[in-house]
Amino acid sequence: MGIVLLFLGLLLLWIGSLGMLRFRSPYCRLQVAGVGDIGGAAVFLVGLLLHSGWEATGGIMIVLLLFLIFTNPLGTHAIAKSAFVRRVKD
Repeated sequence: MGIVLLFLGLLLLWIGSLGMLRFRSPYCRLQVAGVGDIGGAAVFLVGLLLHSGWEATGGIMIVLLLFLIFTNPLGTHAIAKSAFVRRVKD
């Protein structure tokens, strides 16, 4: 199950990266950055946690997952604020 989640997380991250290249509007990029990155990274880390077990590295992965969950809104907010300050239109 861990290997499946690892590949699913990588697929989600890859789709998010393609979305960042594909979309022109910063607001569309905001959606891709917010959902694609945290979704892919979270699924990847859960898969890595299941694959490696609940040893010392498992605790580090849980802390890293919590760090990503709490800091991802900062990145999406920075994109939105930059677009708003520059008065970028869709």
